[in-house]
Amino acid sequence: MYEVLKIGNDVWPIRFGMNALRKYTKKQGITLNELGKIGETITLDDACVLVLCGIEDGCRKAKKDMTLTVEDIADALDDDMNIIEKAMSIFADSFAPKNEGNSKGGTKTPKKK
Repeated sequence: MYEVLKIGNDVWPIRFGMNALRKYTKKQGITLNELGKIGETITLDDACVLVLCGIEDGCRKAKKDMTLTVEDIADALDDDMNIIEKAMSIFADSFAPKNEGNSKGGTKTPKKK
């Protein structure tokens, strides 16, 4: 499952699953503990790389060729700074608790008899 993010005239699948986070931590040279503090310390470069990793993983899941670079993400921000806001919202939503009413799935609570 993935969301979509409009960048310029193109729509890209974006997904912040474990593979995207694995790639991000490897590219940025950070640990999982540091990833948990990303909202406190994120730089513009961090944000661009995080968006790129999310799109790479979204493309992998959607079986779509990935042609963007981190420079393409940064260039797109010149025209639309809301890209970061939208991507960060998708990132945050990917960690929302999973329950029966959540479209991301989850487990059902057994009914009492």
